[in-house]
Order: sequence, then C-alpha cells, then structure tokens
Amino acid sequence: MGNGWISFTELTQIGPELLRARISENPAAAARWVEAAALAGIVNAQIAWGQMLVDGRGVARDPAAGLRWFQLAAAAGSTDGINMVGRCHELGWGAPIDPTRAAALYRQAAERGHGWAQFNLATLLLDGRGVAADRIQALHWYVRAARNGEADVAAKAATMIGRSLELGWERPARPAAALRWYRRGAEGGDYRGQFDYARLLLERSGRVDLAAPWFARCIEVGVPAFCRHVGVALRQAPHPELRRLALRALERATLSGEPADLRVLGGALAEGLGGKPDPQGSAVAFRRAREAEARRMTDEAALAASPAPLPDRIPPVGRRVQTPLSALGRLFGLSLSRRRPITNKS
Repeated sequence: MGNGWISFTELTQIGPELLRARISENPAAAARWVEAAALAGIVNAQIAWGQMLVDGRGVARDPAAGLRWFQLAAAAGSTDGINMVGRCHELGWGAPIDPTRAAALYRQAAERGHGWAQFNLATLLLDGRGVAADRIQALHWYVRAARNGEADVAAKAATMIGRSLELGWERPARPAAALRWYRRGAEGGDYRGQFDYARLLLERSGRVDLAAPWFARCIEVGVPAFCRHVGVALRQAPHPELRRLALRALERATLSGEPADLRVLGGALAEGLGGKPDPQGSAVAFRRAREAEARRMTDEAALAASPAPLPDRIPPVGRRVQTPLSALGRLFGLSLSRRRPITNKS
C-alpha cells in the first residue's frame, strides 16, 4: 500500500464491502482519505468513517461523532446509514440506549430491503426489546434476510430459521428441516450455524466423522466467548476426537486475554484433555493468567489514581445465544446453562 492508499476517484466509486476491506488493510493510512471522502459527501465513505470513529480504528474513538456521520448518510437516503443509526441507539454508541428507536429505524430500512436491518429487527422482535415479542414476525424477517442475497447476513438468518424449526416457535418442531437450514448457515460461513449443524447432525446420525469437521470449523472462526462455551460443551464428550476439539476451543478462548480463560486452559492441559497431560503447557497457561491479573490490577490502580472520563459503554450485542449448547449437553449427559456470547456488529 503506497502513501496515497487509494485515489479520491476510487473512493467515489468503491462499494461499501470493498471499502471496508481496503480500510482493514491499514486503518491509520486509510483514515485521512476516508474522512476527506466523507466530508465531500460520499455516502459510503460517511458510513465507513462513522464506523471507524465508533470502533476507534485508525483514529481516536468518538462514538458521538460516528453517530453524526451515520445520521448524515441516513438523511441522504442510505439504508446502510439508517441501519447504523439504529445500531447506535440499540447499543448506546454516542447516544442513550433506546431499543424502541432502534426498532423503528431497523423497520424503516428493513422495509426497503436492507438485509442487516431485517436481521436486527427480527432479533429485537425475538427478544421483545423495544417492541412486543413476536416470534412469528421475527421468523418473517429472518426469512427475508436469508433471501436477501448478502452472504453474511443470509447465513446468520439461515441459522436462526434452523433454530426456529428445531425449537418449534409457535408450531411443532421440525428437526429434519432445521438440519437443512443449519447446513445452509454453516456453508455460508456462520460459525453458530456450523456448530448447530454439527450438533444436530451428531444427535440425529451419531456420525462423529461427519460432525467433527464442522465443530472444528466453528472453533477456528468463532469469537473467544463462543469458543469458551464450545469447549465446555465438548469437554466431557465420550469421543476422543471431540475432546481434542474441546482443547482447541479452550485455546482459542484465551484470545480474550481473560485470566479465567487461561486458568481453564491450564487445568485442561494438566488433566490431559484430548490426549496426555501437558504439565509444561499447563504451567505456561497459569503463568500467563497471573501476568494478566497483574496487568489488570496495575491498570485499575492507575485509573483510580488518575480518574478520567470513561468511554461510552458498549454493551454486548443484544442477539440471543444462537447455539443451543444445552442440547449438546443432553447428548453427552451434561447439564449446561444457556449463555449469551458477544456477537457481531452490522
């Protein structure tokens, strides 16, 4: 990437997906060009610049400024902009958390065919946040999102349709149909869909050889909180290959940097989860946990000694757990509670 990063003419013509990809190559180099394009009124750049400000990527974090750029894009008629203003109100990015306002904005963009807005509205309807809970309407919007054509949101929506069919939202459960929709989500790259497809496939067929590759795929792309729960779910599996995957999931969970995740990994290595005990690896994990705790204590002491305004709180995204881990627990004779992992942004 040269000093120019990308020409201004390209910025006026580039689509939002490609623009995000280019920004991810070097956010700091991209910042001044994206800001310039946003100031020139290029809507895709306004949305990209707003997201950079919300995330603090390549620029100092400023959620309130990010919201203003999303509002400018929305005022220009952009459904991407309308959806992102909704996200700000749902998650408290530069504005008070207001799920009712978020739902209204999502509906406005959803009715114009915006896939992520359809998915986000469906999730609020499912959870009953900002709107009356309505599973049938939630399913309606998940179906529209799945048929939208955008690969990422279509895959996530397919997983949720599978969930509705497996659990029987207001109608009899249809596990065979659920399996088909889970596969669609899995093949589209949704890691929760990959997990759910593997879990239900194992439950219905007993074929570990078919399920294990999908468990492995979801572990490699899932966020640390998700991997933490997968590790718990697979840890007591009677199949050695699944216990090895449990260890890999616990390793991936440590990307969170949380001392608790490092300690769980240390214990798993000491007991020989998925193979032979690894006392050296266990000692390394426990040492890293102590170091992480020490850093946290130092940071907390520094904050207490020099109070400063805290950044806007970003709560977990309000999407409910899309991996019924308790079902896998029943398969292995475990009792697993449902938990709420952090999920994605759009």
